[in-house]
Amino acid sequence: MASAITHFIVGASLALPASRSRSIGAVVSPAALVFTAGFLAVAPDLDTALMRVFDIPHGSVFAHRGFFHSPFFLSVAALLLAAVAARRIRASILPVAAVWAVCAITHPLLDMLTDGGSGVMLLFPFSEARLHFQWRPIHVSPLGISGFFEGGRALRILRSEAPFDIAAMIIGLLGFSLRRRI
Repeated sequence: MASAITHFIVGASLALPASRSRSIGAVVSPAALVFTAGFLAVAPDLDTALMRVFDIPHGSVFAHRGFFHSPFFLSVAALLLAAVAARRIRASILPVAAVWAVCAITHPLLDMLTDGGSGVMLLFPFSEARLHFQWRPIHVSPLGISGFFEGGRALRILRSEAPFDIAAMIIGLLGFSLRRRI
């Protein structure tokens, strides 16, 4: 997996242009949109906790990088969260759900760029195949925090992720500065 740091930066950065939208602002504040987009981009890795709690075997549909990393699940989850966020107001949830879904889907795409792991179920429910991109420039991050900082590993991982963080921040800031409030 890519590190939680990069998942958050990419998700939050790509939500920045949408934070200027009035229709989205009717559901969530600009700061809440950006923060939740970052969190949703990290959230698929919570499947590792589920694996431990429910003793899910590796390679299962519900194992790490499986169902909970699929764009199908992430889109449905974003739609449900947007519905909860807008439950007391009369506003369209689709713009918020779309932003959250896109930001969450950056997670499996970044994971497919890592040099480790079993691949991502990107095409679920149509296929249970676990996929990687052929180009895999990101060094895989361990699941535990202690493993991340072990032996200088963090610097190596963050250095491999930096181009993606920088690109997302440039896209987000450029989109934010060019976008008028609609």
